[in-house]
Amino acid sequence: MTDTSTEERIVYVKPLTRAHGLGFNALGLVIFAVTMFLWLIDAPIITAAYGLLFIASALLIFLGSAKVFEPPVSMTITPKEITYLHRRGRWQIQWNNILRFDIPRLHRGLELEQMPYIGFRLHDIEPIIQTITPRLAVYLLSEQRHLLVAALRHERPELREYSPYFEVPDRYQSASGTEYRGVQAMFAVRCEHFRELLGYDLFVPAAALDRAPEDFITWLQQLKNTRAI
Repeated sequence: MTDTSTEERIVYVKPLTRAHGLGFNALGLVIFAVTMFLWLIDAPIITAAYGLLFIASALLIFLGSAKVFEPPVSMTITPKEITYLHRRGRWQIQWNNILRFDIPRLHRGLELEQMPYIGFRLHDIEPIIQTITPRLAVYLLSEQRHLLVAALRHERPELREYSPYFEVPDRYQSASGTEYRGVQAMFAVRCEHFRELLGYDLFVPAAALDRAPEDFITWLQQLKNTRAI
């Protein structure tokens, strides 16, 4: 689900999950209509069943609406940079700042389990710290907490003290010597934790992609190899 503009040489990634939102809304409305019909004709159904059906319809409509109101484009890609777009803001990385990208994996015994994300490892995290929107940084600190928990559980099972990973300091000094405070500092420290545990600094959820993560990685590598600046 990608569109390209020859003049601007921009590739737009349109997440598949947004399209699914309409289906959730439609299914929720159908369940609500059927439930109301059964209630009006006084069908021999226990009262608890009506409640469950109403709750199910409301949840489907809520989830569908949440997906529909997500930005229609989740990423834009040009020969110079990749921009991740979210309703709470954005971050942007230059191609020449990307060391590698792939699907992050966790050790489960002797096997590796893929995570539902695309990970980017950068040469320098500082350009992200400087430009990420504060609302998005705050959201990612919370939204990716479960990813941190999973990484600690499977990559550092010997640890007994996890507080350094969750009590994130609000001051951070970059490699250039610049000191950051507040949300910027907390986000930078979290990126360092992810790099230590999973090998990547930034993550894009699979729900924001327009194809399977494996196919997306292959396609992104093709864009990288064929880009012309």
